[in-house]
Amino acid sequence: MIGRDPKLVVDAVDESFHPPTSPDPSWIETMWFPFWVPAESMTGSIRVRLSPNLGELEVTIAGWRGDSEGLFGDRFTVPIEGTPNLLHLDFGERLQIDCLEALRRHRIRHKGRGVELDLLFEAIMPPNPVAPEASPGMFAGHFEQPGRVTGTLVLRGREIAIDCHSIRDHSWGPRQMPERLRLGNAYATAPTLAFFAYVNPTAEGVERITHGYHFEGGVEAALVEGLRETRLRDGLPESIRISAVDAAGRSLEIEGTCVNTMASNAGNGVYATLNLVRWSYGGGEIWGENHDVWNEADWLAAGRRKL
Repeated sequence: MIGRDPKLVVDAVDESFHPPTSPDPSWIETMWFPFWVPAESMTGSIRVRLSPNLGELEVTIAGWRGDSEGLFGDRFTVPIEGTPNLLHLDFGERLQIDCLEALRRHRIRHKGRGVELDLLFEAIMPPNPVAPEASPGMFAGHFEQPGRVTGTLVLRGREIAIDCHSIRDHSWGPRQMPERLRLGNAYATAPTLAFFAYVNPTAEGVERITHGYHFEGGVEAALVEGLRETRLRDGLPESIRISAVDAAGRSLEIEGTCVNTMASNAGNGVYATLNLVRWSYGGGEIWGENHDVWNEADWLAAGRRKL
């Protein structure tokens, strides 16, 4: 990738469990697979969180649309026994994640109350390793990867075909939350275009893009600067504009409309909003998300409702 720090590398071994390098209880490892059904403004998410120094593994599966309207979900915690096998996670019907080809293909299956999932993630680009300074204090290692998700969702007896372009995310390390946490990101994925923008706002609220990638015309380049502009309605994102420049000298100008919202209190004084975004680009539509993470005090001080 043009402009990426050559010391940032992702290898096949990074698909596997990363043993903690300290006894810090905040050390975690996460795997995340989002997907969506644009025709129904529906988002789904599978997230695995390991806390090895606490001996726990937590799974969260969720689906929503509209304004935080939950459609399905499952959440459970199991003890970690021995070394977790992240290449073949197996919790029976509740969740199976199989790495079919390292850094290329994953299969995800779930069966719960009123819902069944059988999904295949296939990468369209090599994984993008994220610089630690993109999310200060949050990760020792981190990558995301754009790809295509296909398969089926059976929701209360209705079968829904899944065929979307999304990402996957894998991170590990001590998670030291800054006291005045405020960060975000925005991304989109399509067969010929993918971008991911890390947003680190200033104290004045300027939404600076400081890291990320831009894949277009078969060329991958790191984002080097830019801005995200967020238009709010009732304190929540309504539309997004991205203006960025990559290391190849290309400009990225793209606007999107938020078609659903999940606003939640994540605990420990952290608020988060997730939006499915319909982006307009090159005369067509592509899909992705917008994320915002706030500390509770600043969220409320900005006049937003308590979550």
